Amino acid sequence: MNKGSFRKFILPPGPILSLALIGLLLLSAMLYYRAVKIQRFMEPALAISQPKIRFTQSINKLLSQEFGTKEIKGVKFQAGSILVNPSQFFEGSHYAKGFDPVALNKLSRVFFSALSNEDIKKDISLIMVNLRYPLGQDPELNRVMSLQSQQRAWLLLNFLYTAEPRLENKYGTYFVAAAMPVSRIAKENNWIEFRIVPTEHLHIEVLQKLEKYMQ
Repeated sequence: MNKGSFRKFILPPGPILSLALIGLLLLSAMLYYRAVKIQRFMEPALAISQPKIRFTQSINKLLSQEFGTKEIKGVKFQAGSILVNPSQFFEGSHYAKGFDPVALNKLSRVFFSALSNEDIKKDISLIMVNLRYPLGQDPELNRVMSLQSQQRAWLLLNFLYTAEPRLENKYGTYFVAAAMPVSRIAKENNWIEFRIVPTEHLHIEVLQKLEKYMQ
């Protein structure tokens, strides 16, 4: 086969350039379409998470001011709850031996600062002082542990009020103490939980941000 035969199968530069440009345009259109789809998904997702992220950041900032910016051993903040190892509060293995006021004073100041800030307080409906206890197979033992945990929860709440009396005087309606059963295999099943229950305002803010995507 001579050179002339090969030339029959080779397109001129003009058509090749045109095909390349068409391919680039199709690729750009496909990427743009995917980017638009991703944006349509991401914008509502961000709208939902933004109020909760802002609230979480506010609480984390208050915790950092009291406990420091490094990771706090025995204290965690997750999913709207502050989890605290009992050893942070109580001296010894038994609750009746008293409590360590250092961590308790810091946490009481965190709650007082949060409730004294109108932007944060409007998103807080209730702060539950929960004493977790592992739920077992013996119903009678479970009832005993529930009663003991309930008493200890109220004891801890009173300690919190003692550390910062203004909490009870100004914001006593925001606090409640309770015993909370958890699975024996759950992590930190004996940790103390300070659950921050959000107000309807936080949910309304989420709906308001989603409104423009529903029109």
